[in-house]
Order: sequence, then structure tokens, then C-alpha cells
Amino acid sequence: MTFEPSLYQSLSNLQTVCLKQNIPFVSYRLPLDKEIITLVQHHSLPEKSDSLQDIDQKIGFIVSPFDETAGHGTYFLKPDCVFFSNEIEDIYIQKLSENNRFLSLEKLSEKDIQTTTPEEYINNVNAAKMAMTEGKFHKVVLSKVRLENLPEDFKPETFFLKLCEKYPHAFVYLIQLPGVGCWLGATPEPLLVIEGERVKTVSLAGTQIATNENIESYQWSSKEIEEQGIVTGFVENLLHSLDIQYISKTGPENYQAANLIHLKTAFEFPQSELKNRFSGLLKALHPTPSVGGLPKAEAREFILENEKHDRSYYTGFLGPVNIENKTNIFVNLRCLQLFDKQFVLYSGAGITTSSVAENEWTETDNKMMTMMNVIKMAPNP
Repeated sequence: MTFEPSLYQSLSNLQTVCLKQNIPFVSYRLPLDKEIITLVQHHSLPEKSDSLQDIDQKIGFIVSPFDETAGHGTYFLKPDCVFFSNEIEDIYIQKLSENNRFLSLEKLSEKDIQTTTPEEYINNVNAAKMAMTEGKFHKVVLSKVRLENLPEDFKPETFFLKLCEKYPHAFVYLIQLPGVGCWLGATPEPLLVIEGERVKTVSLAGTQIATNENIESYQWSSKEIEEQGIVTGFVENLLHSLDIQYISKTGPENYQAANLIHLKTAFEFPQSELKNRFSGLLKALHPTPSVGGLPKAEAREFILENEKHDRSYYTGFLGPVNIENKTNIFVNLRCLQLFDKQFVLYSGAGITTSSVAENEWTETDNKMMTMMNVIKMAPNP
């Protein structure tokens, strides 16, 4: 799929104005779709929600953090306007450019963010392995951050289109919200998808660098198979505990996401089985063992005690709700947080008792390359 910037000039102009004026908006492209949808909320601020109740009855875009106790909230953007691809009138962009409503909003700062060192990460991995041998939890996902200077010619609008072109299988987005900041991502992992009369979710774990081999030829170590099995078992047991019937399960199978290969198991069941329990299922799934660990509470406690950085909205979830009669909520992976002159990359790896700390550090580097590969691409003429 080609996303030539010259063909999306009106979209880029709209994004530029929203970014400059601090107007809440999101542009996104669903996996294997050509349509770019942009939601703009310029008459009011997105609502901060303490509860996900009735979320499936609303229309808009949800953003939720990894952990709300860290001071981050769940926000819901209720669009005043919805645009498809490049169908945006210049008069509307002009009116937005004159909108000073949000200019005084305080911008988030990167001043408290420090790049994770290899020693810090390796020590955390070894501490986690020790805790697992003591029976405190079965798996934990440990993350790291990297603070980088923005290239002088960096434009979020152009970067967004490059992500759309390079990663057709990912959920690609550019979002700016008060309290959340500005983020870009190309995430491979759906958390909860409702399309037509079907509900879908997945378990995703294990990571290899993609080469030119056939997708089925990639082999997995016992550690990676174990990790994927933990996540799959969690999802399967959760669905059964909620008495959801008629579940179809596919996998595990090899799945390519950007420059990486993962193991994926897919679950699907009729929407009628939700029985008004959408918010309950969403809360029960998040954070899945693919981004937190298992048991959830013990793994979360270890993460909050040992990771020096704030994950913020990395490994949270985000996505459109009831836009074009579809709900697509994804785990926020393969993402970066954008500041005035710098950006922060986030990545993580699943740790089990058979993990090798140095290998996990390399895996997190590989995951950061999803974003870095595109940043390093030559700018468009």
C-alpha cells in the first residue's frame, strides 16, 4: 500500500494545525486498510473517565494507560468532526487554525525521563527470575525507555504516513490529547475487536527478527513457546470464567508484525455472548500477560517497584469505539512519545525462568527498530 504524501496534503494540513493549536485529535489506519480516519474534538475537551462502564455505548476514541495509579487517566475523545482519508475542506482547516481555545494547555515534559541502561535492565531481569524461582509469579514483562533527539526535519504528519506505508498489518495512529500528550505508533496486537457480529482477541508472544524466509519456517525455543502458552492460557481461562460460549481458537501460528515474527493464537466468538459485558471483559483482559505478567497483581507490583521509568500510555490500550460500526481496541506497543525536540521510545520483553537477560535486552532493541527504521528513512522530497 502506497501512502504518497502529495495525495494526503489536506490530511497533513489538518494534522499540522491541530498539533500547532493543541487541538485534541487522532488519525488512525486499521490493519490492511487503505482508509485513514481522523477524529477532531474542537468544541470541548476529551472526557477523563474513572470507569469504563457503558464505553461500548459511546462513539469516539479511547486511550488508557498501563496503570492508572501512576497518575495517568483514561480519556475518551468525542469527535465534533470525522474525516475519511483526504476528504477535508480547506475552509474547515482555516477555521481550526484560528481556534485559540487550547493554546494555553500545559504541555507534557520529558525532563524526568532517563534512558534505561543495559545494567539496569539486566539487573531487573535477574531479579525477576529470582522472584519467579521463589514462586512470586510465573511471568513478567519488563520494559525500557530510550530518549532521543528529534531530527531537525522531523514532521509527525509525514512520519505517520510512512508508518502506514511500511507496516500495513499494524494499527497505525497519530494522537494528541491533553493529559496524554502526542504519540505515534504501529502496534500489532488487538486487545478487543468487534466487527459485524463477531468479537475477536488474541494472545501474542515470542519474538524473532524477520528475514526473507517463509513465514512457516521460523522455529521457536522452549522459552518462547512457554511464554506464548502462558498468555494463551490466561485469555482462554478468562473467557471461560465469564461463561462465554461458542469460542473458536486458532493457533498458535507464526505472525509477522513489522520487522518481527511472533507467535499468535486468535480467539473469536459471537457478539451476543458479550451480554453487555464489554467494559468488564476489557478490564479483565488489561493488562494481559503479554504486557504485564501472571498472576496480574503480583507481576504489576514487581513492575511498578523495579522499573525506574513511568510507562505512561505504553502497554496501555487505545482505539476507535463504534466508528463506522466497528470497535478496534489495540495494546499500545511499538510506539513513541513525542516532545518538542526529543522523543521517547518504549519496548519490553516477556521474562520467564528460562530467560537470558542479555537476549531480552537485544529483543527490546529489536522492537525499538520498528520506529527507528522509519525515523531513519530519508525525508520525502
